Amino acid sequence: MNKYKKHIIGGSIILTLCIIISIFAMIPIQKNYRVNPWMKNVNDDKLITSMSIPGTHDSGATHSIFDVAGKCQDLDIETQLEIGVRFFDIRLQQVNDKFNVVHSFVDQKLDFEDVVEDMVDFIEDYPSEFLLVSIKEDANSKNSYKDFQSLLLSYLDDKEFCFDSTLPKTLKEARGKIYILSRFNSTIGINAYEGWKDSTTFTLNDLYVQDNYSIDDINIKINDIESTINFSKNNKDKLVLNFTSCYLNNAFPPTYAGSAALKINPWLISKIKNNKDNLGIIVSDFINKELSESIYMRNY
Repeated sequence: MNKYKKHIIGGSIILTLCIIISIFAMIPIQKNYRVNPWMKNVNDDKLITSMSIPGTHDSGATHSIFDVAGKCQDLDIETQLEIGVRFFDIRLQQVNDKFNVVHSFVDQKLDFEDVVEDMVDFIEDYPSEFLLVSIKEDANSKNSYKDFQSLLLSYLDDKEFCFDSTLPKTLKEARGKIYILSRFNSTIGINAYEGWKDSTTFTLNDLYVQDNYSIDDINIKINDIESTINFSKNNKDKLVLNFTSCYLNNAFPPTYAGSAALKINPWLISKIKNNKDNLGIIVSDFINKELSESIYMRNY
């Protein structure tokens, strides 16, 4: 066998291995967890703005393109609920007058109807809990004629969904309901469309949001997260959304959610593990049981 044939065979083997690895990387990793309705043991009079709540960024993004772009979570929505997540960031696209869950141009192979069913079933089974669901139109519609809000309402016709423009003050008022944070042009839910800023920290009505995702150095993001935790400790009048997700602008090869989370998540666990103060809502990529517990245990 000459050297050219060897190179061709070697290259084919490497390509095949890369494809196999990419396929397995796109499959969500699932485990069987015992559900922990952790809000059940939090006092009724606890202020929502004084709680520490686990959340996920791009909650339905469990698929990627060759493990490069698009994936932000290993666990599906049902499993996230089981391990304690109570804030969800859902990105949608209208296709043929139905909603698909997407991350920008990456289709997540997930029907929004299944997401709604998981959330409603969970709240019906565990009425001590409440959910806050951010909904954003993340890609242009295709072959659709209904407006975004009308189509959304056709999905959310269950009594557990609450379209109030503000959150209740206490946990007692919130229990058993699913609140909508509207990151689309809307007349329902908590308005987070007008005034939401890109890749920065800002105040929007009763929200304080740290979402600096496009950065030059991972330490910049860590400082942003830490500063927002400190803000949350001292400000009980704002609901704090502290996004820990990011990517590095100048890295080569390019870095995406997974590589940043590998550094940020262990740091965050060690940072908050013995912290008894209010953390707000920590919105993470690639959340796991340990990270979720380290957040919600701060409520006790």
